[in-house]
Amino acid sequence: MSGTPHPRAASLRSLPWLVVILGVAVMVLLLVVALGTTGGRRPVADLPPPAPAMSMPTLAAAVPSVRANTAPAPAVPGLLPRSNAPASPSASSPSATPGRTGGASPTASTPPASPSPRPSVFGRFRMMADYGDGYAGEVLLVNTTLRPRSWTVRLVQPRGRLGGIWVESAPQGTTQVRDGVLTYTSGVDLAPRTSVQLRFIYEYTGGVKPSGCTVNGFPCSGL
Repeated sequence: MSGTPHPRAASLRSLPWLVVILGVAVMVLLLVVALGTTGGRRPVADLPPPAPAMSMPTLAAAVPSVRANTAPAPAVPGLLPRSNAPASPSASSPSATPGRTGGASPTASTPPASPSPRPSVFGRFRMMADYGDGYAGEVLLVNTTLRPRSWTVRLVQPRGRLGGIWVESAPQGTTQVRDGVLTYTSGVDLAPRTSVQLRFIYEYTGGVKPSGCTVNGFPCSGL
């Protein structure tokens, strides 16, 4: 071996210096970057003052307040007003019922009876003659109204035979006899506030008088 150093051994001895030089270069680069970043910043004193904070309206102020309706409810006939105050609890006593007032309760009044209807044509029976085994009779008819009225006479004769029937001084009507019931209907209406006589004769009655007489459904007087 000669005294000349080997090239590879020389490169190995210079390797640590390369590492140091690279580290110094990296530190210088970092220092330059840091100084550039710091130089671009402005001092705190040069910054403009912050804008005043904006106050937002609260939600509670925008909501209108709702007032409780304290007016009493309208009174309903037959019902007691309901109290709005809370009921106090009671363990033993039942709920109190309202007592009656001192005045007497009104009693239901009976409506007055309607007046009985009055006949428009009034009838009155009269025995004109008694023959023992027959008789002559009459029904006087009176119109009590202010307008002309028709009329119908029904005479119940339990026994006998109709000998004749007619209207005095007026047009005649129609006659029907069935099962002891004589029905005579006027031929013309009876004038207001006037009267007329319906006369008839019954034979073979054996002394039996009429048991019923009506004019337009209303009973005759005189029987």
